Amino acid sequence: MADNLVGKSQQDGIPGVYGGNDANGNGVVGETNGSGEGVFGQSHTGNGVVGRGWTFGKRGVWGIFDDDEQSPPSSAHFAVAVSAGVWGTTSNVAEVATDPMLNLKTASGVVGEVSLPGHGFGYGVLGVGHRDEGVVGWSELGAGGRFHGATSGIIAKSTKRGQIRLVPREVDFGEDPQGNPRPHLPKIAEAGEMTMVTKAGKCSLWLCVKSWQPGGGVVPETNARWAEVKLGASFNGVTGTT
Repeated sequence: MADNLVGKSQQDGIPGVYGGNDANGNGVVGETNGSGEGVFGQSHTGNGVVGRGWTFGKRGVWGIFDDDEQSPPSSAHFAVAVSAGVWGTTSNVAEVATDPMLNLKTASGVVGEVSLPGHGFGYGVLGVGHRDEGVVGWSELGAGGRFHGATSGIIAKSTKRGQIRLVPREVDFGEDPQGNPRPHLPKIAEAGEMTMVTKAGKCSLWLCVKSWQPGGGVVPETNARWAEVKLGASFNGVTGTT
């Protein structure tokens, strides 16, 4: 691909670059061995780049970071094909660094950022749902989401239902030395974790008040400690519909 191509249009409805299928089914291929972009789109009054997919399970735009050119990334987390307007994939062989200012890892499938300098108004990422959730986070081994803010970690608002929902999980119960019922909760937990558990249709709320300590050498392992959040008497709700 030695030839360079620059496409520019001065008229609405006339593409600057139009590509038909090549041998691999690609309409347009952009490639660079330098520091520039493989594909760059810019528009004064329209959209810089638009991607659209027609087949269920495909993406309108697929952005990939992969530091191993011989190992193409896959969507192994999903049992069925997933459709997306924008899909971001990162696949790292090398160890990922941590940003010293934000204390966050420096590799992500998708990043949304409000750029500075400027007033700094706007959202880094905006999720809008209709019948389902606007934003969903899922993790195999870690937390589904992490939030940090200078004023509030999370702002939750609802005009019809509860602002936050903890989905109860059923656990086994035992007794403490005084004979009081105690749920079997994780020994590995961080202070501040909260869980709602249920047994035989009855729910109770518990807060981790001391983190698990791994120990080492002559220092023994210390299990996390939990305390029940005492609640008042329950009553029937009277407003709203399903």
